[in-house]
Amino acid sequence: MGVIKDRQTSLGTVYERYDSNNELIQKFGMIGFIKLSTVRRKTYFIITDLKGNLIEDANIYLNEKIGDDKYKKRETAFSALKVFYSFLELVHIDNPQNLTSGDIRDLRLFLEGGKKEGSVWSVDLRVRRDNQTYNNYLNVYRNFLEKMYGITDSFLFETIKIGTTIGNGFFAHAHKGTQERYKANKKVFKQQSVPKYIKPYQYERIMDVIERSYGIREKVIIDLMYNYGLRIGEVLGLTFEDIVPSYKEGYYNLIIRDRMSDKPTQRAKGVITPTSKDEYNDAWYREQGNHLGYQTVLIEEEMAELIQEYIDESRDDILLSKSPIKRENLKNNAVADRVSTTPLVNNENQYIFLNHQHYTPITQAGWGYVLRGIFKEAGIHVDKGSKSTNLSHRFRHAFAMKRVKSGMQILELQKELRHASPKSCEAYYNPDDEDKVELLRKNNERYKETYDKDKNK
Repeated sequence: MGVIKDRQTSLGTVYERYDSNNELIQKFGMIGFIKLSTVRRKTYFIITDLKGNLIEDANIYLNEKIGDDKYKKRETAFSALKVFYSFLELVHIDNPQNLTSGDIRDLRLFLEGGKKEGSVWSVDLRVRRDNQTYNNYLNVYRNFLEKMYGITDSFLFETIKIGTTIGNGFFAHAHKGTQERYKANKKVFKQQSVPKYIKPYQYERIMDVIERSYGIREKVIIDLMYNYGLRIGEVLGLTFEDIVPSYKEGYYNLIIRDRMSDKPTQRAKGVITPTSKDEYNDAWYREQGNHLGYQTVLIEEEMAELIQEYIDESRDDILLSKSPIKRENLKNNAVADRVSTTPLVNNENQYIFLNHQHYTPITQAGWGYVLRGIFKEAGIHVDKGSKSTNLSHRFRHAFAMKRVKSGMQILELQKELRHASPKSCEAYYNPDDEDKVELLRKNNERYKETYDKDKNK
């Protein structure tokens, strides 16, 4: 069975089809550009194939049929039709009017993206579209087929009736009704607010994306937040000397502290920030605890080894010899203040996580850009409006919720989160309906076990 993969370019997505022997047998896709006419004061959306041939019907639809519609609607149609005509090229269909029900089922599989097994070919696509985007693209195809060819009787247009509850009263105050929806569309649940934490299945998606499209740096940073509860500022402020063996064999301590050399986005919470380098020798700076000099986070040896693997990979001499600028930036801009006596190579302390391009310490803005790309590829919702939910902090919330769901009490959670007060831990308790059902079930089971024990005494 063959497989189809995608590759992103500045103009659009290029697809590559491989046979069962992993031989490239087809390269296809649609590219496009948006052009503003200063004469007619109109924006044109243009789609071509990889050879530069115009896709005439698509361009007529974009610039004439819906040419006076709002920009956002035309932009969505522009994106949707590039995918649509890429699919037509894949299945060797010259005219959209020739689409069969089977073709439309394959189109839906192609449109979903991600990694899926098909009957003839499989897809291993980086892009995964959420249900709302998927439905929006199908709506574009319906409108396109109807306006360009008068087609309204294909599988795409079939509808079903669904039951709905109207009103939110109790008993007689609420009644049921019916609505129609397209069979081909997916269910979209109204989301009252952006989720505050990453669920286990989303974490698995993220790790899958990282394995295919990113590297050790992204895996380490996310694991430190998701599995160990670090804030993003604490992660970006880590240096070579902050990884020290624990007295317990098989474990290491991460030292969380502030330095004078830290940028504001590399600061930690719950530790005192020195105002001069002289304070590195003060007793309070060398004491562990909330609002003292430092905190510690225990990590497994395997995690410490993964961090060291990233350090070795990013500081490879052969790699640096090819870029004097990176070596210079590493020497001049990535050096952190030395505050301990931990032995280091060349006796030089550096911030661990680097910007790939410049080899300066990665900033929160730079990391945020990377993370949004990962979320998009994994099909995870991003708060595009107010950005009220910090993307990185969702991992720390997940760290807390995992422990709550395992039965951890508030005082234990306070210690795990390194908070000064148990009250401040309440912000991390954000169960959705699914969580509430699970927690209720577990509580009932615990109550039943206690009741049965007391009954049998």
